[in-house]
Amino acid sequence: MAVKIAIANQKGGVGKTTTTLCLADAMKYCGFSVLIVDMDPQCNTTSEFISDTTDIPTIYDVFNDKMDIKECIITSERGSIVPGDKDLPEIDSKINSRMDRYMILKKKLSGVDDDYDFILFDTPPTLGTWMINAITAADGCICPILADKYAIDGLGALLKTIRDAKENTNPDLKVYGVLLNNYNQTKALHKEIWSTLPKIGKQLDFPVFKKPIRTCQEISKAQAVGKSLFETAPSSNAAVDYAEVLDELLKKIKRKGR
Repeated sequence: MAVKIAIANQKGGVGKTTTTLCLADAMKYCGFSVLIVDMDPQCNTTSEFISDTTDIPTIYDVFNDKMDIKECIITSERGSIVPGDKDLPEIDSKINSRMDRYMILKKKLSGVDDDYDFILFDTPPTLGTWMINAITAADGCICPILADKYAIDGLGALLKTIRDAKENTNPDLKVYGVLLNNYNQTKALHKEIWSTLPKIGKQLDFPVFKKPIRTCQEISKAQAVGKSLFETAPSSNAAVDYAEVLDELLKKIKRKGR
C-alpha cells in the first residue's frame, strides 16, 4: 500500500511544487515507484510533465466521475502523474453538494493504492475542496515554508486545518515535518528563523525536518529543461538536502530504501 503524502501550505510561493517534484525525484532515485497527483488548478507540477493538457484526462475527470483515476495517469520520462486542471474550480459547487465531498479522492485512490510505494499530492495555496481532499486522503503532510517573518503565521493557519481534518475526516493524519525551503545561511533573517523554528515547533506541536533546503540555482535549471535534479545536478546542495530529508522521512514512516 502506498504511503500518501500531501505537500501542503495555505500560503503561496513557499515551494510546494518544487518540494513535490524534488522529493518525488529523490524517491525514484532510491528505487521507489511514485505517483504525483496535481490538486492545484495552477497546474505548475503538471507543466513539468506535459506541455499541453488539451484532450488529456486530468484530475477534473476523476472528480467529475468521468474516468477512473487509473485511466488518468500519464507516464513520461519525468515520471507518473495525474495531471491537474485549470478548470477544476468549475465543479467546486457540484462537489460541495455531495455528502462525501471531502472523501472523494481517498475513495478514488483505492484503485491504484497498491501500484506505488508513494503517492504525493501537490496542493493549492488556499483552503477548500481540493486541499481538504488531499489531506483527507493522505497519511501525512509535509509543510514547506520560507524563511520570512510571516511564515509562522501562515503555518499556524495550516496546522489548524490539519487539526480540523484529524477531528472530522482523517483521525490518523500525521505531520511528517515542516520543511524550510530556499535557505540562505549568509542571511541573518534566515539564520534567525532556522534557529528558532524548532522551539516554535515544540510550542505549536509540529516537527521540523533537521535539514533545510539550501538556495540552489540548479533547481531552476533542472526545471527549465524538464529534468530531475538528481539527473542534472546530483551533487548540488539541494539534491544533497532532499536526499537527507527523504532519509529522515523514511525513518519517520519506518520504511527502508530499496
